[in-house]
Amino acid sequence: MTEHLIEYVARDRTGITAVVTPTSVIDVDTVIQHIHSGHTGYYVAADSWKRTPVRSMTFIGGAYLFANWDGSKRNMLHDLAFRAPTRSVQVVPAAPSRPRLPRFLAALFGRRTARH
Repeated sequence: MTEHLIEYVARDRTGITAVVTPTSVIDVDTVIQHIHSGHTGYYVAADSWKRTPVRSMTFIGGAYLFANWDGSKRNMLHDLAFRAPTRSVQVVPAAPSRPRLPRFLAALFGRRTARH
């Protein structure tokens, strides 16, 4: 059985979508099929001396990848995800708006209202 080291994972809002090995990027569905077939194994090198196997866990909606190396029962594969860069956003205050009823009536009847 061949074994592949998972270095990073890619994820989105739905969970892990791909794994990055030293030689390739593999879709998560393909990784799950490989693990289920028993032909290929995947592991994470959590420490320099310990290899943690990656398992495929099944639940009602499908299957997902799972690895834990500290005994916390938490899926630690998410710790290997790329971190999105953060940036600050300048908040521009909105201009004060006119009351809604006169705007609605002006749009309904086609009248122009005087601006203050």
